[in-house]
Amino acid sequence: MDAATVVSIHRVEKKGGPAVALLEVKVLTDRGLEGDYRSRKGRGRQITIIEEEALEQVAGILKMPPIPAGASRRQVVVRGIRLNETVGKRLRIGELLIDVHDLCDPCSNMEKTIGPDACRAMKLRGGICGRVIEGGMIRPGDAVSVQGM
Repeated sequence: MDAATVVSIHRVEKKGGPAVALLEVKVLTDRGLEGDYRSRKGRGRQITIIEEEALEQVAGILKMPPIPAGASRRQVVVRGIRLNETVGKRLRIGELLIDVHDLCDPCSNMEKTIGPDACRAMKLRGGICGRVIEGGMIRPGDAVSVQGM
């Protein structure tokens, strides 16, 4: 199996705004993506991550064209790692160290950004959320790995 990598990064600058694709972003320790409206000190869901493979599965379930990475409203899209298995562990993503604390359950917004029945199709495929233990820069192509605890 190939090494896991970052596929794309998205930031939402204001609530309800579009998810904008980024070539790189600074991620702040105990905050999240710089400039993202959800980035706040001490917040539980400081970063959200989803598998590109999960988005491909959801598109297949819904019998629709490929889902654009930003449509999931997750900040980081990765490939080559099973994220559900990382809950309770730490991930190294480029310079970042992330404490993965929960699955990121899909919400009703998925019905608007992806399409009808997306919330159901994304069940257990919604990615993960975590807290930023060590910040830094991330870019598409950065390596993703599970760290020992």
